[in-house]
Amino acid sequence: MTRIRASCPDCGEVELLPDDVVLHVVRASDGDVSSGSSYRFDCPSCEVAVQKPADDRIAQLLTTGGVAVEENPPLDKPPHPEAPRGGPPLTHDDLLDLHLAMRSDEWLDALFAPDNP
Repeated sequence: MTRIRASCPDCGEVELLPDDVVLHVVRASDGDVSSGSSYRFDCPSCEVAVQKPADDRIAQLLTTGGVAVEENPPLDKPPHPEAPRGGPPLTHDDLLDLHLAMRSDEWLDALFAPDNP
């Protein structure tokens, strides 16, 4: 039977069976394993739930070892790196105003002025 070595943040290195681990794969639109993929297990020593990131190499090792896979559908585009802020969408006029403001040497000071929201 396949044995999988992983590390618990409390216990250090532990040995697991494929049935002890679940691999969650997020695929990019090109089919590659994307950020957000992870594997999880309950530590056999301390019973703490452990979740760790999984890149393409780790995902391949775990799947060839017989680990169960949960897979998200492909993404049309990469996820936004941060939560979008509220407010109206940026317009062409906004972009032109920014361009004109950046022509002056004081634009950065004005941007960080205390009265600027």
